[in-house]
Amino acid sequence: MGAETGAGGSTSQARRLLGRSARMVLALVAVGILLYVGHSNAHDLTKVKLRLSPAWLVAAFPFYAASSLCLALGWRQQLAAFGHRLPVAVAIRIWWRAQLARYVPSGLAAFASRAALGRDAGVPPAVGAASLVFELVTIIGWGCVAAAIGLPSILLAGPLRLALGAAAAAGLASLPFTYPRVARLGRRIPALQTLSATPARRPALYGGVGLYGTSVALKSVSFVLFAAALVSTRTSDGWLLAGAVQAAAVIGIIGVTPAGIGVREGAMIGLLSHRFGTTDAAALAVAWRAWEFSFELSWLGLGTVIGRRGPAAPPAAPGPTGPPAPPAADLRRTT
Repeated sequence: MGAETGAGGSTSQARRLLGRSARMVLALVAVGILLYVGHSNAHDLTKVKLRLSPAWLVAAFPFYAASSLCLALGWRQQLAAFGHRLPVAVAIRIWWRAQLARYVPSGLAAFASRAALGRDAGVPPAVGAASLVFELVTIIGWGCVAAAIGLPSILLAGPLRLALGAAAAAGLASLPFTYPRVARLGRRIPALQTLSATPARRPALYGGVGLYGTSVALKSVSFVLFAAALVSTRTSDGWLLAGAVQAAAVIGIIGVTPAGIGVREGAMIGLLSHRFGTTDAAALAVAWRAWEFSFELSWLGLGTVIGRRGPAAPPAAPGPTGPPAPPAADLRRTT
């Protein structure tokens, strides 16, 4: 009996070691891709002559930082709604470290990263992966609202803007009620199967939706200020810039490339070239990617330092209205 227990413990330890090694390899591959993207963007920027205004960059910085923070806090709020409450610092660290997987080809890496890192903090892997689905849908919805508000009729006809904005706003308002039924349509996909069977506290879920919307608004303001640092802009350009950055972000999310590389930049150039010209629009698109790249490297370093020096994260506390959602295996039996 003792031999069997020892063998089981050795197997469990070997699995944990294999999992950590796999995550380390994934992180190294992602960092390599990030460095390649940064080098390519820096090379492209040298081909464009821009008049840099550092004061506008300084002004853009806190808005972008706050936008990023709201994304992580929105994910934490979403987990709390699903019955798993994480400390703020732990949620921020996990969310930002999981962002690395966006640069790995195949969208599955993003789901696996969110599930693996969340599991270390006591979040069931199935719930961690399902949370990314809800997050992406919410960000796309807010991005569509921003695009409908900001893009001029020359880019998006008035009736289409109205339809897009109304549909996105209605979808966001009803999402905490309708997500189980909508996810059930794709229940053959594990993450959607889990999402369809995971109950949530609707007030807390609305709080998460609101934080994601706040992030979208702050990032739009940051891009308007960022653009003013590189090209000559007018006050009336603010709506165009805000709508363009969010429309390009939505197109990049839907695109098939890692982190929307190339797809998002192409969309942004197309949306801004009529006002700023193709050269300046291309410079803005590439520079914005480099700006975000620098932030993600900084957050990666900060998250790694916190992960090594900080104490081990406690298991996620169950929400106040019920126990944590069942693991993936139980969900498959119930559906």
